[in-house]
Amino acid sequence: MNHKILRIMAAFALLAGCLAQTTRAQQEPPSTQNPPPTQNPPNTDNPPKQDVPANPPQAPLPPGVADPSTGSPPIRTMNGAGPLPSGRVSQVQFGPIYLQSAEFLQLFDAITATGQTGTVWDYSSLFRAQIVFDHAFKNSHVAVQYQPRLMVINGNVNVDTGNLNAEWSTSFHLTPRLNASLTNSLSYFSRQGQFDNLDLMADVTTGSLVQSNFLEGSGQFLTDRTEFAVVYQTSPRGRFGVTPYFEYQESTGTQAIGQSLGYGASATYAYLLTPTSSASVQYQVDDTHFSKFLPVTVYQTVSGTYAQQLTPTWRFAIGGGVSTSSSTASSSTTTPSTRSTQVTENALFSLIKTFGHATLAFNYYRGQALGLQITNGFADRFDLSYVHRLSRRTEFDLGAGYYREFLSATNTSGFYASAGTSYWLADKVAVTSQYSYKKQENGGLNYKTGKLQYISVGIRWEPGRRPGDY
Repeated sequence: MNHKILRIMAAFALLAGCLAQTTRAQQEPPSTQNPPPTQNPPNTDNPPKQDVPANPPQAPLPPGVADPSTGSPPIRTMNGAGPLPSGRVSQVQFGPIYLQSAEFLQLFDAITATGQTGTVWDYSSLFRAQIVFDHAFKNSHVAVQYQPRLMVINGNVNVDTGNLNAEWSTSFHLTPRLNASLTNSLSYFSRQGQFDNLDLMADVTTGSLVQSNFLEGSGQFLTDRTEFAVVYQTSPRGRFGVTPYFEYQESTGTQAIGQSLGYGASATYAYLLTPTSSASVQYQVDDTHFSKFLPVTVYQTVSGTYAQQLTPTWRFAIGGGVSTSSSTASSSTTTPSTRSTQVTENALFSLIKTFGHATLAFNYYRGQALGLQITNGFADRFDLSYVHRLSRRTEFDLGAGYYREFLSATNTSGFYASAGTSYWLADKVAVTSQYSYKKQENGGLNYKTGKLQYISVGIRWEPGRRPGDY
């Protein structure tokens, strides 16, 4: 698995380098094009005023499609919902490479699982850091976020626990109305289990919400996705976008289905109703092939979405539609092939609200199954998080979530709840503590049925944190 990761990363670097040379040699943006904006973390304490623009506003892009007309599409930070900071952002930085954070945690957990006698108590120490390579040029952007981790579990050292996220993107300004962007993202999880950072992450400025993969399993998980988004400005308020894509997933350990690959496309029309509200309709088709056991499955979804920013500190989105999955079981000499079609509702609802010293976020999703597990079917997912700044240096957070698969080969379900505190000793150093509870059922070969309780205390250093960013 490690050799495969190295080969993929080498190919990724070669492709990014070739793309950079092509972009520099062949693509010059129009003279009226503004340079790409600096991607700094949003400041939710002092949100911008909601002014009505003097010129006709631009229509929103389809969900999940970056805006090619503004330069390099933004890349999200690995452990957050906001864009990755660019430029000179850390006290420990060498050109495009910088240290975003370093942390030490002392962990205590109790695990109860099927096939296990009694409760297993573990204690461990965790050292980890987040290292970033970030470089933007012309209309392209390359970023690699690596999180090496060293764990000492009951006296045994485990160094194969690093996580990796690599992404590159480039934009093409074809005409004043027609733009495109090409994006590739690769994620590797050396361990299909997560103790902390379970809560829903939110960014009120962009409206981005990010859910964590909280289910506990064994082995490694890799996913790679490439998409090419083409967006046409039909009017000052309307945009039409088409995005073909390809996605590959691989899992090791006790996972019964080791690989899957899928290709598909989405077509979306979005219209800006007012300067702070928009509506969109979307059709998406996905053809997924599994390595074994499961037949080829074709997913189709028709949905509509309405989004509005009520105030600079309050925004929501709501949507719904219909999803179908169709598959054909292989035939044999005695049994003819059979075709199966499943139909279910597709839905989403998200809400972000910031108060004077707090942020509340909620997200609900119903659709094609998500998570660190290769399977077919659909899933429901709820997440709720609340972060409150008790004082200038003290922060308190609560979170809970639920995941349930249905019409699936595994029908896995899980629940988590967590509470934590952070006390900032200085602008860049914090003492942290957290309690988490997780329960999961019907995990098949990959995810065991059981419960986990977890307590951690530690210290975190963030050399890229700005003064007063509590």
